[in-house]
Amino acid sequence: MSSRNKRRNRDREQEEVQVRKHIVLPDVEVKKVVEPRPVCSICGEPIEAIIEAITESDGSYSHFDCVINKLKEKYNVKEPDKVSYIGHGSFAVFTMDEEGKYVIREKIAYESNENYASMLKYVEDNRE
Repeated sequence: MSSRNKRRNRDREQEEVQVRKHIVLPDVEVKKVVEPRPVCSICGEPIEAIIEAITESDGSYSHFDCVINKLKEKYNVKEPDKVSYIGHGSFAVFTMDEEGKYVIREKIAYESNENYASMLKYVEDNRE
């Protein structure tokens, strides 16, 4: 880089610093999120991180891992089969095919869009 370009860059940087010094931003009050601590409807223990909870059909909440274990038991899932979350409130039972790849054996719609929306509202309502 030539000395001329270096001077231009330095001058531009100094101008930007001067502009930033004169900008005054108003104070913004940021609401604090108070993490709700509902009790897991499966194990009875508090849910420490609501973001990791799953909404049950009755509107209660459960630990993600408790739901996985519940589904493993309900669908009689044994190794090498697996239960996994596949998004949008749904889980699936995966089984290994002849080539050693996991394929979906069964999809399980678990958390409805309405229940998920109510959980988001619950969290939003707990802001201070």
